[in-house]
Amino acid sequence: MVLDRAREAAEKIFDPVARRMAKINPNTVSWIAFVLAVFGAVLLAGSSTGTRDLLIGAFAFILMSGIFDALDGAVARVSGKSSQKGDFLDHVLDRYADIALILGFTFSFYSAGIALGMFALIGVFMTSYLGTQAQAVGLKRNYGGILGRADRLVYMLVAVVVEYLYGTTHYGPHGATFLFLTPFEWLLLFFGIAGNLTAVWRAVASWREI
Repeated sequence: MVLDRAREAAEKIFDPVARRMAKINPNTVSWIAFVLAVFGAVLLAGSSTGTRDLLIGAFAFILMSGIFDALDGAVARVSGKSSQKGDFLDHVLDRYADIALILGFTFSFYSAGIALGMFALIGVFMTSYLGTQAQAVGLKRNYGGILGRADRLVYMLVAVVVEYLYGTTHYGPHGATFLFLTPFEWLLLFFGIAGNLTAVWRAVASWREI
C-alpha cells in the first residue's frame, strides 16, 4: 500500500476544504501540522499502563497532523501561494515531525527498543532523502516504494489502536507481545525494514532514469 500514489484522489477530497482556508498562509498550516505531531509524540512517550487514555489523545493528534500536513499543499495550490520557501519549510517540518513521532513510539512505555527506534529513523530518513534527491538532480520527485509518508502515518495510527485495544494483556513489562515484540516495537521494526527497502527501490529507479 503506497498512499502517496493516491495524490489525485486526495486532492479531490482536500481541495474544497483548502478553498475555505485560502486566506490562511500555507506555511501556518505546515506549522500547525508539525505542532500537532509533537503533541502526539509527547503523549506517546508519556503513555503507560496507568495513563492508557493518553493513547487516545496521541491517536487524535497524529490524525489531525496528517490532515493538516495534506492541507498545506492544497491551500498553497488553490490560493496560488505555492513557493519554493513553502516547499522547503514543509520538508523541514515533516522531517522533524517524523523524528518526534518515532521518538515518541521509541520511548513509550510500550516499547523497550531504542535500537529499533534508531533503525526506524534510518529507514524513514533514507526514504525521504532518496525521494527528494531525485528531484535535486533534475528528475521528478520519487514517491515510489512501499513506505511513503502517508503510509507511515496510517501505520502509526493502526499501531496506537492495536496497543490500546490489546495492550492490557501483559506477557512482559512493556505490555502485550506477539513473538516477543509489542505493537509499537513491530511498527519500528517494520519502518526500519520497509524504509530501507523503499530507499533502495528509489535509488535504483532514479539511477535507471538518469
